Amino acid sequence: MKRICFLSCQDLDGHIVDDHLAQKELEKHGEYQVDWINWDEETDWKRFDLAIIRTTWDYHKRSAEFLSKLNVIASQTTLMNPASIVEWNFHKGYLKDLANKGVAIVPTVFFKDTESILLPASWNYQRFIIKPAISANAYKTVIIAKEDLLSGKYKTHLAAGDWLLQPFMEEIKQGEVSLHFFNKTFSHGITKTPKVGDFRVQEEHGGLIQNYTPSPELLSIAHNILTQIPSQLLYARVDLVFWQGQWVLMEVELIEPSLYFRMDPQSVVNYKRAIDQHFQSTLA
Repeated sequence: MKRICFLSCQDLDGHIVDDHLAQKELEKHGEYQVDWINWDEETDWKRFDLAIIRTTWDYHKRSAEFLSKLNVIASQTTLMNPASIVEWNFHKGYLKDLANKGVAIVPTVFFKDTESILLPASWNYQRFIIKPAISANAYKTVIIAKEDLLSGKYKTHLAAGDWLLQPFMEEIKQGEVSLHFFNKTFSHGITKTPKVGDFRVQEEHGGLIQNYTPSPELLSIAHNILTQIPSQLLYARVDLVFWQGQWVLMEVELIEPSLYFRMDPQSVVNYKRAIDQHFQSTLA
C-alpha cells in the first residue's frame, strides 16, 4: 500500500472542498492510504510515498514560509506538483513567460506598489482590474474606473508588493472556462459564471459552476499552453475567457486549484489513473 499526503491548511471555513471524493476513489481497493496534513505542521514527511498540494488555500498570505516548507517536504518525499514549478507559478509574472512563447493572455501591466502605472497608448478601456501578483480566490482583486486610475486614487487600495493591471472584461459575465488536466491529459471541464452584480467567478463569492465540454479547438489551445511548461504536472487547471474574438488565458493553476471532482464522476477515476502512472513510472 502506498501512502499519500494531501497538503491542506488550518482554516477551510468558507471554502467548498471535494477532495474527499478523490480520497474515496484512491482508497477504494486498498492500493493507497490518504492522510490530510496542514502544510505548516511538523511531521515525518518521509513516511509518505507522495505529497500532493491540495487545499493549501492560505499560502498567498504566507508566501515565503510556504515556499520554504515545500522545499523541506520535497527533500523528504516526492512533491506534486514539483516545488520548482510551484515557485514559477506562484507569481503571476509567469504570464509574461507564456506570452513570450506565443500564448494569448489577457493584456497585463505589472507594477510595484511604489510605482505609478503607465497605461499603454493602445489601451482604450474605461474599467480595469487590479490584483496582487501573488494571490488566490480573487484576494484583494478590485475594479478601478479609468478616472480613478489616472488620478492615482487606486493607490489607497495597494499593499506592499507586486501588482497587475488588466482591462476589465465584460465577457467574464458570460463565464470563465476551466479545463482540468491530469498528467497533461484532459479530464473534465466546467464554466464559472459570477452572480448578478459581481465579477468574481469563484463559488465562494456566489459564482455558478456548470459542466462544460470544450470544442476541439479550445482543447487544442489549452493543451498547447501546457506544452509550453517543461515539467511533469500531476494536475493542472487552465482558465480561459473568450474575449475580442479569441480565447485568452486568465491563469494556469498549478499549485492548489479546486479540481471540482463533484462535477464529473469520471474525474476521480482520471485522477487516480494519473497517480497510478506516477508510481508505475518510478518503478520503470
